[in-house]
Amino acid sequence: MGEATGKLSLRSQEWIQTALFQLMEKKPYSLISITEIADKAGLARQTVYRNFQDKDEILLNYLTRLMSGVWKHIDGGQPYTEAMFVLLFRTWKDNIPPSLILNIKGQDRKIRQLIFRSICDCHDELFIGGSRGESGTKSDIYRLYGQKSFSALLHMMLIEWTLQEFHLSPEEIGKVVSELSASMRKFL
Repeated sequence: MGEATGKLSLRSQEWIQTALFQLMEKKPYSLISITEIADKAGLARQTVYRNFQDKDEILLNYLTRLMSGVWKHIDGGQPYTEAMFVLLFRTWKDNIPPSLILNIKGQDRKIRQLIFRSICDCHDELFIGGSRGESGTKSDIYRLYGQKSFSALLHMMLIEWTLQEFHLSPEEIGKVVSELSASMRKFL
């Protein structure tokens, strides 16, 4: 019974995510309610809340999986290569739903915050091992601020590239990010 329940939960999560993206085609993200998501998914509100704390968690779950998918392709080698940046931008362009692009273009601040959080969370977990500069040494502090600056640069470039309708190829934007981030990456 546990396996069947797990499959049902995964299916519900997919329906909920799909419903959110469908609603975002016609309505700004910030104006969408959990009730609307549940209705669109054909589920009870309780089912949505059983799977997600709120609508932000629905979108964050999608974005984190997308970002994690990029990082898992790094073979324990150097994570901060131009090839990794190209992969990030290619994955973003190929997998971002049109409704999310529409909401980015609509300047929805919450969307941008969630994109930034997904980048930071993945970066913290996968490359820094959760270290947040607690010891207070100079190198820890530089690493913390270097990490946040690096995440902010990736976020800003993803958003701007999306707003510019992917005017550069993933290879071109990857090279730009690689060159722009070179000085901060030495602290990571």
